[in-house]
Amino acid sequence: MKKRLLFFLIIFLILFSFNLNVSAQSDLAMSIRNHLLVIEEYDGHFPEGEDVSFYRELIEFYDQRYHRSVWFDDDRFKKDPEQLIREIKNSYNEGLNPLDYHLGLIENFVHDPDLFKANSLDKRALLEILLTNAYLSLASDYLNGKIDPEIIVDDYNHQADNLEAQQLLASLVEEEKLAQTLASKLPKSFNYTKLRDELYLYRDSGKIKEWPVINTDEVLALKAEGTAVAQLIDNLSARAYLNLESLKDKSYYSQRVERAVRKFQLNNGLKADGIVGPRTRNALNIKLEQRIRQIIINMERWRWLPEDLGKRYIYVNIADYNLKLYENNQVIMEMKTIVGQEQRSTPVFSDTIKYLVLNPYWYVPKSIAVKDKLPLIKEDYNYLKENNYSLFKYTGNNNLQEINPAEVEWSAINKDNFNFLLRQNPGDENALGRVKFMFPNKFSVYLHDTPGRYLFSETDRSFSSGCIRIEEPVDLAEYLLSDQKDWDRKKIEMEMKKDREKTVYLKNPIKIYLQYNTAWVDNQGDLNFREDIYNRDKKIIAEYFNQ
Repeated sequence: MKKRLLFFLIIFLILFSFNLNVSAQSDLAMSIRNHLLVIEEYDGHFPEGEDVSFYRELIEFYDQRYHRSVWFDDDRFKKDPEQLIREIKNSYNEGLNPLDYHLGLIENFVHDPDLFKANSLDKRALLEILLTNAYLSLASDYLNGKIDPEIIVDDYNHQADNLEAQQLLASLVEEEKLAQTLASKLPKSFNYTKLRDELYLYRDSGKIKEWPVINTDEVLALKAEGTAVAQLIDNLSARAYLNLESLKDKSYYSQRVERAVRKFQLNNGLKADGIVGPRTRNALNIKLEQRIRQIIINMERWRWLPEDLGKRYIYVNIADYNLKLYENNQVIMEMKTIVGQEQRSTPVFSDTIKYLVLNPYWYVPKSIAVKDKLPLIKEDYNYLKENNYSLFKYTGNNNLQEINPAEVEWSAINKDNFNFLLRQNPGDENALGRVKFMFPNKFSVYLHDTPGRYLFSETDRSFSSGCIRIEEPVDLAEYLLSDQKDWDRKKIEMEMKKDREKTVYLKNPIKIYLQYNTAWVDNQGDLNFREDIYNRDKKIIAEYFNQ
């Protein structure tokens, strides 16, 4: 009889404790649901000072699991939040701000000794939501960047990698490899990881010091001496271009100092003449904090790009006036470029080169025709014939009729009544040169040859109207047509002499990325900076750092 009573007592206690656990879980689920409703009402801006940016995805996720907790199991943590806290703190190394992922509130809640008391139910529910949102936000920022580039850069156009939020949330429930899951979202490329190393060196290692300003308007060169030279030497030493201990006179412009200046100039896209003139001095006087921010936003630019750029692709760095052709992550061709002027800036986007055109016509965009060509035509309409242009007039229904420039009363023509099309015919003076490489896009931008080859000798090469002029167009054409037997270099060069337009489609179209990198690490391991020729860094920094 006693054994039977003991048996029923044990069964009762088990059922009672089970019901308590179910009740506690039900109460937590209800609180999670209620908190999500409030957060939705505030468009994610709840609690005050926090941004639950993925609240829509969280609502869908928790609805599907009847608002059961991922992180809690009655009076204990089911999933250790400390691993997520560590990953949030590690985001600092990626140039991100851990406070953007609820770090302060999460740590306060997790370390609250009263967290598992009955009157802390709402705190547990809110912590549940913040932990899950932090996980998703971190994964998203690692994969696609912290800020939306299309908000900041008017002419940005890249397709981001798909976050797959619900799949990420499912893995959060099923797996314990939280750190590995988040790390898998970061870029793996040399370009990103080396910038991360430089961020640590410049910001956290203590090896790079804040450098002094060079206070002089004088040009500094070999054999100069004095206070300004001492400042120059200290400046170069602070950023590890010079070893002070190797210098006998720390206020004398020696050959060792000149070599350091040349290397600095090379790494900053300046004329490497070893002379500290206004441009070199301005670059030397850019503050350490600004350089750190420049590194961080260029890491962000790599997060904007897809992880897989392709087995072969063309990468144009607009800010460096440079084109590289990659195969299997190796540079197999490199050349100088000429890019858009500040007021006609080259856009940032990716596309696919599908064909090239030999001996192309140039159909002059109306904006260029009115602003650049019309004043020259009004001065002397023979400009058109002398530069191999044909003139067409719109006659209705967008039909065109070629006309004689002499028949037009040019003095009466202005930007408002300019009803003409200018076409420059194939030839040596054609603005597009002898070949253009086409990747049809909304910006009407492409790569092309140029008759103005002397401009490639310039250090700063922002001279075009938005398209990209390339230094070695025949080399690129030969590579792109190398899988077509009839199109060797000799055939390409012969065709170019005919002054007859010819389109050649590629058997294997190639991906092209037009990017804007103002900081990167080169193959020699040197950190490079470039001038922000379009003021795009300034806009991104303001948004990224909430200025």
